[in-house]
Amino acid sequence: MLTPAASCAAGQSLDLGYAAVLRAADGLSGLDHGWRTRGVAVDRAFDRHVMPHVDALDGLSTQELGVLLRATHVAAVASKQPRYSDIALRIGMQLRAQGAVQPADIRAGALIAMISRDGASLTPSSPWAPAFNGAPMPTLPETRRDFEYWTLAADAASYRTAIADMAALRIVVIAHPACGFTRAVADAARADPELGRMLSGTGALWLSPQDGTLDPRIFTDWGARHPDLPIRIVARQSGFPEFGYWGTPTFYILRDGKVAARVVGWPAGGNKAALHKAFADAGIATGP
Repeated sequence: MLTPAASCAAGQSLDLGYAAVLRAADGLSGLDHGWRTRGVAVDRAFDRHVMPHVDALDGLSTQELGVLLRATHVAAVASKQPRYSDIALRIGMQLRAQGAVQPADIRAGALIAMISRDGASLTPSSPWAPAFNGAPMPTLPETRRDFEYWTLAADAASYRTAIADMAALRIVVIAHPACGFTRAVADAARADPELGRMLSGTGALWLSPQDGTLDPRIFTDWGARHPDLPIRIVARQSGFPEFGYWGTPTFYILRDGKVAARVVGWPAGGNKAALHKAFADAGIATGP
């Protein structure tokens, strides 16, 4: 249901601006569109149709601030830009000043901070702190280098950083513990030793997309269940320029550090044959 509309400097309502951001995000989804292309389109839609409202927060109602926060969340998911966390925090502070921060707002703001990799917005004084239910808020590394990924530390609140040696990898699996298809891949690898060898070892890296996971313990839980298939957390997707699609699961076959083939998805019958062909086409052996 649409909320009462506010007028921006250009005369467009906030609801219409939110709808424009949604159209930009939905119109460039799927395998045929890289995440950067989608992010650029959403950035442009946000700047044109929504940003004027961000510059006039004092004049927005509680309902309108909620719409604005939702639009910011859509943009953050699509483009992963740090600026959206700053915008969300300003909205959250305004909601708190009005005594109107709702649980859905708190969760959305925390998700935006995590997606944007904005540790500065994750403090005890942040309006998003209640999203963590009293648990320590994650301490995000400040470094953002190319090919950087994170491993959750034993305290489940901080991260260790590492740099992927792309030239030494033969496969990168884009995966996530919360994805049922990812879990199906792991189950198949456990049941099929040949597939397990294809997807594990020093030449394989399982990498989570840049998302808003609020309970990072799902990664340590995954590692306990699948010690041979640990999922690392990408610092920034932009640090892996060869990877245009980050849907889970996606399999990138690498040769000399470059993508030689891509296999997407895990249907009911699995995708082992497609992986075999991708490795063969790339001239990479899959045997022990």
